[in-house]
Amino acid sequence: MSIEIRYVKRIIMTLDLVHTPAEEPEIKENFCWIPWHADLIKTHAQLVHAAFRDDLDGRIFPTFRQYVACENLVSATASARSFVPEATWLIGRRLDTKSDSKGDAVEYCAAIQCVKKKRGEGEIQNVSVLPAMRRQGLGRALVLKALESFRNLGAQSVVLEATAENAVAIRMYGSLGFLPTKYFYTESFVERGGLL
Repeated sequence: MSIEIRYVKRIIMTLDLVHTPAEEPEIKENFCWIPWHADLIKTHAQLVHAAFRDDLDGRIFPTFRQYVACENLVSATASARSFVPEATWLIGRRLDTKSDSKGDAVEYCAAIQCVKKKRGEGEIQNVSVLPAMRRQGLGRALVLKALESFRNLGAQSVVLEATAENAVAIRMYGSLGFLPTKYFYTESFVERGGLL
């Protein structure tokens, strides 16, 4: 087996919470917010894996192509001192939309995990939306929900990393007020003639 190293351009983007007007996170009526709970580690990991395994970041980062690696990633994030549970969310879609229904069954559609980078600065780790649920504003809503949580915690700025080739994500982050602050290259390992 022959391995090839590819260098991928990444962008660090920063949003100034102090000078950027707050925008209300909105989701459609049949969707719901689910706050962080330790029992949801596997759910977050399943969404990270499903969202990225066949996507651009899955081609760049082998971790996203293996469910166990995604679960280890989410577990490590959640157990870190820098973890911010208040800014870590799931979005679910109610499968029974009757208004009088109690304890609706929920299909998990999207997730975000966040940490504290340094004093006064939050960091968004992963914005994961199931491929079938994209183009419904869920990724945007997750980021806005995380920003709302960081504001409530007194953060002054929020950073994230994105792959430069991911034009859709870069545009979305830019529309929310994130600005590119640094560019760097990271190694990606691929098998000649295909992906690892």
